[in-house]
Amino acid sequence: MNRASILIVLLFALISTSCVKPSNKNKIFAGFDPSSKQYKQELARQVTGKNARDMTFIFNQLVKIEGRDYLDISISAKDMQARGFVLVNNWAKLEGLKRTWGKGYGGAELRNLKLEIDNSTTGPTLIYKDLEKIVD
Repeated sequence: MNRASILIVLLFALISTSCVKPSNKNKIFAGFDPSSKQYKQELARQVTGKNARDMTFIFNQLVKIEGRDYLDISISAKDMQARGFVLVNNWAKLEGLKRTWGKGYGGAELRNLKLEIDNSTTGPTLIYKDLEKIVD
């Protein structure tokens, strides 16, 4: 192989490994829709469990569901990748998101996101309580 070929192979390997997402060993997250009761129950269990402090919360977008405002977020940890919808009743520390309806914040980390769980017949609802900061 010449130098150019080696460089291309190394560059391809670097790009492909830098885009790797955590593997999802959780069968519920892999097999159910995020709006299903089973998915929401498992997500509530995970975000309140012992590994919650090791989770990363990434903002995707703001959405309206049945007239209410939700953060659409990606949640990841070791061996877990999930999507969640977080009801926003209190906009403290989220004023910029609200003002722009999330434009320009896609992919930002919601550092130390604090959630409350409200249980209902359709499954748990994640509710925004607080966060340390938004990291672009």
